[in-house]
Amino acid sequence: MWTGKPAWPGVRSEVLRIALLLVLLAVAASGSGFLARVDHLLFDVGQRLHWREISGDLLIVAIDENSLDRIGRWPWPREWHARLLQILCASKPAAIGIDIAFSEQSDDPLADALLAEAIATCANVALPLVIEETRVGGQLLESPPIKPLAAAAAAIGRIGVHLDEDGIARSVDLREGIGSAAWPLLAEQVLRIGGQWSAQAAEAVVASERQEAGQELLRQDRQRIEFVGPPGSVPRYSYVDLLEGRVPPQAFAGKLVLVGVTATGLGDFVPTPVSGLGQPMPGVEVLANVLISMRDGRLITTLPLLPTLLLAGLLAIVPLLWLPRLMPLPGLLLSTAWVLVLGLACALLPGLVQLWFAPGGTLLAGLFAFPLWSWRRLEAARRHLDYELRQLRAILPDRRTPADTSAALRGLSFEQRIAWVQEAQRTMQRLEAQRNDALAFISHDLRVPLASAVGQLEGEARADPERLLPPLRRALGMAQAFLWLARAEALDRRGMREVELTSVLQQAADELYALARERRLSIVRQLPDEPVWVRGDFESLERSAINLLQNALSYAPPNTSVSIGLDRPDAAQLRFWVENDAEPLSAAQRAGLFRRFGGGERGAQQPASTGLGLYFVRTVAERHGGSADVECHAGKIRFTVVLPGSKVPAPDEHADLRRSTDDRRPRGRSAAAT
Repeated sequence: MWTGKPAWPGVRSEVLRIALLLVLLAVAASGSGFLARVDHLLFDVGQRLHWREISGDLLIVAIDENSLDRIGRWPWPREWHARLLQILCASKPAAIGIDIAFSEQSDDPLADALLAEAIATCANVALPLVIEETRVGGQLLESPPIKPLAAAAAAIGRIGVHLDEDGIARSVDLREGIGSAAWPLLAEQVLRIGGQWSAQAAEAVVASERQEAGQELLRQDRQRIEFVGPPGSVPRYSYVDLLEGRVPPQAFAGKLVLVGVTATGLGDFVPTPVSGLGQPMPGVEVLANVLISMRDGRLITTLPLLPTLLLAGLLAIVPLLWLPRLMPLPGLLLSTAWVLVLGLACALLPGLVQLWFAPGGTLLAGLFAFPLWSWRRLEAARRHLDYELRQLRAILPDRRTPADTSAALRGLSFEQRIAWVQEAQRTMQRLEAQRNDALAFISHDLRVPLASAVGQLEGEARADPERLLPPLRRALGMAQAFLWLARAEALDRRGMREVELTSVLQQAADELYALARERRLSIVRQLPDEPVWVRGDFESLERSAINLLQNALSYAPPNTSVSIGLDRPDAAQLRFWVENDAEPLSAAQRAGLFRRFGGGERGAQQPASTGLGLYFVRTVAERHGGSADVECHAGKIRFTVVLPGSKVPAPDEHADLRRSTDDRRPRGRSAAAT
């Protein structure tokens, strides 16, 4: 979802902080090169996705397994190579490059002379120079062809590729040498001989004739190779087929020809991006790919370090264009798409514009952009929640909100913060509902009896007190019931203490002794002799028992009894109940009994009923962690309140709690039992 504006106040400063972190991450990763393998992998993917057709003016004469079977084991006598050159030169190729090192004299001087004569006769043959390390001492040596062959060759060029950290050949140095980077590539020399290279080639000289400038290997102008396809993509003919006349001579006319080994086991194989370690590419085919890239101007230039760092830093902050304006899920999806598109674009870039940008650092920053931004967004949400918690603490000091200290807030998890705010919101909703009920109560229920009394006082010169007392008593009873209910809804179990429930019920029965005698009813107490303890609020529990007894006394037939009892159904619960004789209630009546203003205590509004008595009982039970219910059976109705049990106080606590319970009893109240 696009919001069109920042997600929270101060987002610009957050964007700057995240942008700085992403730039530093991208620059550090790109500059250190620790993601080089990721860069290599993307380059290899691009090479596999960008294969292209090649023209038929380049051919390979392959020393393959068939040739080894027909001619014999390697190395072959040099007169075989002389014969091959005679056949090739007769077909007038544009240039011939031989990828076979002739750096040592053979056992047959005559064969060397025949080969030199064939090379000189062709006048368009380029021979290789090898830079190698000696086995003893690790000294670097330049190994050109032997002098007769070097003198007869049209050019000498260096062979070899650069292997990256993972051992895969992806690039070549256009100039390389010991002491000075003097030697061009053999591919360049073949192109120059064939008239397809415009650059000035370095003059080929024999190493013994060069002035040594030290043993340091110098390289210049490293370029990446654009491979035309997997091994076998460049057309090839078998060496032995050419010798035995199975290849038409005109097949090589005007072509560039490379001669080299393709037989497995001769060691001239290197892994490449388009072959991998499972199927290395013959060295002569790598040479062919280098030649094609140079001829077509498709060698790939690597972006220098400073532009790479600048571009990496710039691309690293691109996700911040949308993250501040999107919700988390769209931001995640778009950031993921950005990383994938960026990686694919960088992989395809070399094949499109012959430029390589190492994207590892930028991709790492792209992967971190969403987590970093989400972290800052969560921090902003946490600060907002902490602010709301402080505000709610000030508004609702007695509700379930944490203390207004930084240590207390830091100790809360994010989910706990949300839970605290949700609890406070529910409390606010309850308070709002209570306020609405109070307004409704004042505007309707309480106003009606008061208006009736005022009307009588205004309409008569001398009002009859007997007529005024009922509406005034009703208004007083409703106000008192509403106040009791408000107190019950504000109960908090954390502020409750141990209460001796038997004494509470005894006191409630004492309270209604006079009402029972007035209505010719008796109260039967089925209460245990031993103390029964419950964690609760004394006055609320007493008022609940009084409400149940008043309700029973209002509906019980004359000359019957109302029972109040207390028992413990199991170790975790206890319950007290009030029972009287009455007709059974219908399902609709039972459903409305415990509702606020539910239409009377038992479905028929009594003159003195407020509609809040049984709702008060249910509210008190729930605030104590219990419940209230009604049962009808055998011509009797029983209201039951279930409460969680409590541990028995220690002996030293017992007297204090009993004294506290006794202190709560109003003085002068009768304790007589009926």
